Amino acid sequence: MNRRNVLKFFGLSGSTMIFNPFSLNLNVMNRAAEIDDSIPLFNLEKLKNEPSACAEIKTERGGPRLSLNGSDVYPLFALSTSMTKTTTAYKESGINFLAPLLGMSACWVGPEKYDWLLFDKLLSKLLYLNPDAYFILRLHLNTPKWWKDSHPDEIIKYGLPFEEKFFDMELPLGENGFPYGIGKDVYEVSWASEIWLADTGKMVQSFLEYINNSPLKSRVIGYQPTTGFTGEWGYFGPWYLPDYSNPMKKAVGDIPTPEARMNTTFGLLRDPDKEKDVIEFYRRFHDVCAEAILYFAKIVKEKTDRRVLCGAFYTYVLENVMMQEIGNLASEPILKSKDIDYIVSPYSYLHTNRSDRPRWTSDIYDDAENWLGRARGVGGDGADRILLESIKRHKKLYIVELDPSTYLEKKLYSEGGSGHETVEGTKRIIQRDMAKMFAAGYGGWFYDFGPTRGGTGLYTSQLIINEIKKFAQLGEQRKLQDISSVAEIAAVYDTKSFFVTQHWTKTAPYKGLGCYYVDFINHWFLACQLRTYSRIGAPMDYFFRSDLKKSDCKRYKLLFIPNSYYLTSDEVDQLREILKGSGTTVVWYYAPGFVTPEKLDLKQMERLTGFHFKILTEPGPMKIKSDIRNDKLFFQKNFGVIKNQFPRFVVDDKKADALGHWTDNGEIAFAKKEFDGWFSVYVGAAPLPVEIVRWLAQSSGAKLWSSKADVVYATKDAVALIATEMGERSVEFPKPLGELGDSNISDKHELNMEFGEVKTFFNPND
Repeated sequence: MNRRNVLKFFGLSGSTMIFNPFSLNLNVMNRAAEIDDSIPLFNLEKLKNEPSACAEIKTERGGPRLSLNGSDVYPLFALSTSMTKTTTAYKESGINFLAPLLGMSACWVGPEKYDWLLFDKLLSKLLYLNPDAYFILRLHLNTPKWWKDSHPDEIIKYGLPFEEKFFDMELPLGENGFPYGIGKDVYEVSWASEIWLADTGKMVQSFLEYINNSPLKSRVIGYQPTTGFTGEWGYFGPWYLPDYSNPMKKAVGDIPTPEARMNTTFGLLRDPDKEKDVIEFYRRFHDVCAEAILYFAKIVKEKTDRRVLCGAFYTYVLENVMMQEIGNLASEPILKSKDIDYIVSPYSYLHTNRSDRPRWTSDIYDDAENWLGRARGVGGDGADRILLESIKRHKKLYIVELDPSTYLEKKLYSEGGSGHETVEGTKRIIQRDMAKMFAAGYGGWFYDFGPTRGGTGLYTSQLIINEIKKFAQLGEQRKLQDISSVAEIAAVYDTKSFFVTQHWTKTAPYKGLGCYYVDFINHWFLACQLRTYSRIGAPMDYFFRSDLKKSDCKRYKLLFIPNSYYLTSDEVDQLREILKGSGTTVVWYYAPGFVTPEKLDLKQMERLTGFHFKILTEPGPMKIKSDIRNDKLFFQKNFGVIKNQFPRFVVDDKKADALGHWTDNGEIAFAKKEFDGWFSVYVGAAPLPVEIVRWLAQSSGAKLWSSKADVVYATKDAVALIATEMGERSVEFPKPLGELGDSNISDKHELNMEFGEVKTFFNPND
C-alpha cells in the first residue's frame, strides 16, 4: 500500500489552535480497536490548509510560559505506552497536547535509508481519535542492530562483566516502534562516537525534513531527542561502569580502572591529591553526555528554523540513581543552551525503607525512627527531582512527568505510592499532582503505563477523567496569573561534588531502603532530606549554586546547602562575598568546601563557614543528638543514620553555640555562629527532621504558612496545600486567596483537614 492511500485520513480544515469547529461528531471512546491502516478515516492532505505550527517559550508574568501560534496555552500534555488506547480518554479529560514516543530505529532501515510510514500511521490514528491534537514528538534515538553490527568499534565497552542475556536483547516493538525495556540492553553505541553522532544526526534531519514537508507540520509543535537507560539520557549499562570504548577514550583521555572508579581513598570523599584522574574523568564523561544532547538539539532548532520547541530529560540532581555513571551532572551547558526550550523529569520515585511494608509504599524514616515524610502516594510531597528555580531563571519551561499508578492498576508493584490502590487514594494523588503543577506554575504530562502493565489505561475511568478535567479547565485561569516565586527559604545544590563523593556501588543496592543503586550522600543528604524540606509548611525554592546571587541573600532568609563539598578558592571567595552582611542564615552540611582541586583542605572549610573544625578519621555513626535550648524552646531529638562512615567533623569553636553532638563521642556536630554579618549553621549528618527544619526557618525569620508540617507549593497568585497530618491548622498567605470551589477570599484560613487532603487556593478575580 502506498503512502497516499494509507494517509487518506484527516479532514481537519479550519481548525483553530485548541478547538476545531470542524471536528466530526463521532463516538470514538471505544473506536481505537477499529482503526485499521487500510481504512481511509480522514485525509491528511486537507491539513495542508493549516499554517505551520509555531511554538515558543516566553518568560512573562513571573516565569516561562508556552506560546502556540501567538497565544498562551496551558502546558498540559499526555502520552502512554499505547496511545491509541488512551488518547480518547485524554481528550475527554481536556488534554489536546500529546507527546507520543517514536522508536526511530524502527524506521532507520539502512545507511541513509528511512521509511517513516509507521509514524504517519500512528499520528494519523491519534488525529482520528482527537482531531484537535497537537504533538511534541519524543524521538528515541536507540541505534538499529544493523548499524551496531556494522560498527563494532563504536560500541560501549564496560569495566565490569554483564549478564549475557542483556546483550543484543530481542525486545518487542510497540505501536510506535519503541522497544520497551530497552534500558536493559547493553549492546549500544558510545555517545562519544563521532560516526554515530553524524549518522544519527542525518537520520534526525531526514525526519525533520519529512515533517516540514508534511501536512503534519501544522500539528507538530516540538521535538525531544532522547535515548539511553530508561530513555532519559541516562548512559547505557550504568551498572557495569561505561565506557571504555575507543571513542570515549578519544573524547576524555585515559579512563581510570574500575577499581579506581569504585573506591575512594578517604571514606565518603575522594582525595584530589591521589584521585585527580578519577575526578577529571567523571567531569569529562558527563560533559560528553551533555554534548550529545546539545548536538541533536541544535539539529532540531536549525532544521525547523527555530519555529518549534526542543526539550530534554536532564538536570536531575535530587534522587538520581547510579549518579556517577548516569551522565546527568553537566547541567550548566544544558541550562545555558539557546537550543533547549524545556526540561522534563518525573517526580520523586523514593520508596519506603521499612522492610515490613510493600516496596511500593512511600513512608521514609531515618535510623532514629523520625518519620521524614512520603514521596509518592496519599499525603506524599510529589517533590521534583530537578531544581525548578534554576530552570526558571534560565527561561526554560519545566514539564513534570506525572506517572502515578492508580486503583485501575492490577499489580501493586508500580509507582503509585501508599494509597494508590484505592479510589479515594487515587483521587487525592491526582489532585496533589495537578494542584502542585498549577500552583508552582510549570507544565506537566501524564504518562500512562497502564496498557502494558495492567491491561488498561491508568487514567481512563470517569472519576479520574473528571478530576483531570477540573484542573485542565483551571489551567485556563493560570495563564493570566503571576507565577513569580514567593519563597523565603531555598536549598542550593552542586553537581560537581558528586565527582568527589563515594561511588554508589559501595552502598548499593540499598536493600529495603526504598531506593536502589544510589550513593550514601545522594540518598540521605538529598533525597531523604527533601522529604522534610517539603514538609516545612512554606514554599521553598531549589537551584544550583552557580545561580546563587547576592540579591538572593536579601530575599531568602534561610539557605540550606547540602552538598557543596568541592569548591575552588575563587568559588569560596564568591560565596563569602555573596553572603557578607546579608543577615541570612545558611545551613552547611557535612564537608562544605573541604575538597579543593588539589587537596583536602580543612582551612578552606573553615574560611567558608566561619567555624573551627577537627577531623575524625575513625569511622563512626552518622547520627546526632540535637540539644536546642533558648528562652522559648528546649528540644532534644536524635537524627541521622547508624552506618559508620568517615571522615566526620567536629566543631571545635568556643564562639559557636552547640545545637547537637555526635551520639558516639559527645563532640559537637551541629552548631550555629554569627559570622561576617550572617548566621552560619553547620550540621555533620542528615537528614534533619522536620521539627528542626521548621525551627531553623522560624529562627531565621522566615514565615511558615501553615501551623502544621504541611506540604506547600506556591507562586504569587496560587497555593497548593497537602496535609501530612489530620486535624486543625491555621494557614496564612501573603495575599488574599480563596479555596477552589469556595467564595471566601482571605489571607487567613482556618482548616480542618484529613491526612493527604489537598486544597488549592487562588483568586478567581485576578
